[in-house]
Amino acid sequence: MLTVPHLDREFDYLVSAEQSDDAQPGVRVRVRFHGRLVDAVLLERRSESDHSGKLGWLDRVVSPTRVLTPDVRRLVDAVAARYAGTRADVLRLALPPRHARVEKENRVPGADGLPPATPDRSGWSRYQRGERFLDALTHGRAARAVWQALPGEAWCLRLAEAARATASTGKGVLAIVPDQRDIDALSAECVKNVGVQRVVALSAELGRPNDIGGGWRCYAAKRLW
Repeated sequence: MLTVPHLDREFDYLVSAEQSDDAQPGVRVRVRFHGRLVDAVLLERRSESDHSGKLGWLDRVVSPTRVLTPDVRRLVDAVAARYAGTRADVLRLALPPRHARVEKENRVPGADGLPPATPDRSGWSRYQRGERFLDALTHGRAARAVWQALPGEAWCLRLAEAARATASTGKGVLAIVPDQRDIDALSAECVKNVGVQRVVALSAELGRPNDIGGGWRCYAAKRLW
């Protein structure tokens, strides 16, 4: 990432067959620029280049973890344009710091695909327009609600069902609760509904490495919580 304004643009590099699987849009890479190795982020893959000169090779993929999503890239471009800055400067603030050990620990299979929408709507049917609310979440429509749980209600189960309905459309869910007891209860219900690989619980009880790990899993895998 070059912070010099006149170099604030994309550069093309060749990708070897050995690097092809890991060298996907959004990952951190190292490239050689004017004889020195610099950090970079891979923006896209193309079969051809507009550059007429000789292309250099990608030096290495730092990590196969995708840190730059299309949404973040658009935001970075907008912020850089709005405040007349370079995208490299904005990227340094936008991307999470790398923690190699945590990346390795949290690179787990089985989190691809979407969880099925919950078929059991009996819990929400007790509330006025409750089923319509769940239908809106299941079909990806905008839904706003103020919900007061009935006495004796398993509130964490109802929220987990709503989260599952939302996650089935490919969207993420952020649930904020007041204390550790509620975090544990809601996290347990979410695990039952969507699987342990899709749930991350963050709280002040976690140490710094675990906190980073949870953040990485949320950021990189579009997981629930």
